[in-house]
Amino acid sequence: MERRLSRARSFLKGLDAILLLSRQSITYLTGYTGSDAVYLFTEGKSLLFVDSRNTLQARSETMGEVREIRKRWEEIYAALQEEGVRTLGLESNILDVDSFIRMKDLYRDIEMTPLGTQLKNLRTVKDESEMSSMGEAARISEEALETVLGRGLAGRREIDVAFDLEWEMRTRGASAASFELLVASGQRSAMPHGAASERTIGRDEVVIIDFGCIYKGYCSDQTITVLTGNPQNGFTETYRKVHEAQSRAIGSVAPGMRASDVDRVAREYLASADLGAYFGHGLGHGVGMEIHEAPSVSPLSEDILEEGMVMTIEPGVYIPGLYGVRLEDMVVVTDNSCKRLTNLDKENIRILSQR
Repeated sequence: MERRLSRARSFLKGLDAILLLSRQSITYLTGYTGSDAVYLFTEGKSLLFVDSRNTLQARSETMGEVREIRKRWEEIYAALQEEGVRTLGLESNILDVDSFIRMKDLYRDIEMTPLGTQLKNLRTVKDESEMSSMGEAARISEEALETVLGRGLAGRREIDVAFDLEWEMRTRGASAASFELLVASGQRSAMPHGAASERTIGRDEVVIIDFGCIYKGYCSDQTITVLTGNPQNGFTETYRKVHEAQSRAIGSVAPGMRASDVDRVAREYLASADLGAYFGHGLGHGVGMEIHEAPSVSPLSEDILEEGMVMTIEPGVYIPGLYGVRLEDMVVVTDNSCKRLTNLDKENIRILSQR
């Protein structure tokens, strides 16, 4: 934790203190996994504020100073006065408007600076323990998926497949799914965020499954595209193009590279294959304690890749009225390239046996 707090203090840059409110950032720096906390740190001190419901848990999970409070913003203000804080950085992308109005009224003698954009980079570089947890989350989710696919998909409702998959992940040690699992079949597979519906999956259909789980506080994220029978309407060629786009993008990843340039590698290849018009979303995103973190891998991203960053590479082609294809893997940036944290084979089109 000291190493992480040292990194967090690099964001002070002339500020007397920083106030964090996001559950993930607080867990990252203190070890406290509960809710409704506020974390304050200066160059030489740190304080975790919780209410009486969480005091015992906070003191058992963190080695730092824990203060039980009843009037949140008033008592935090008193602590700021104790520490002589006159300039305060805020995790502004998390702070709600009502709280900000209350703070603005109370903290009139303190200059408050929004740090939402900067602090999104606090957790971008992962250490070995974080990568290990994400790797285990990937393994759990993959084992669960193989079990579900082994039962067949045709004849089952999408929502039942999603429920089955989450159940299998939890029984293997996951604390939760990383997000609402996406299962989209047939023409619905052309919906990039096709949440599982009551539709019954048919034979000879495309099925996209976007899935992941949380293990020890860390997420996994992966997408496969499978068939329940014979390929239709040029699916095989489209799948090959999407896989090639993903392979080229993964092969381009290296520290110092612009994330937008990784996106461009996949996007230009799909455009050359006359599929660019069907790829509308960004190529990927960072993954960690949250399913969407920095860096952003998109045409608009300003992020520069660093060793230890974990992100998804997920090109997709979505043809309305026909089908979609998306292939997604998590990779970690290494000293000169990257390595995959997910393991399912996506080069070969998977055709599920009928049950």
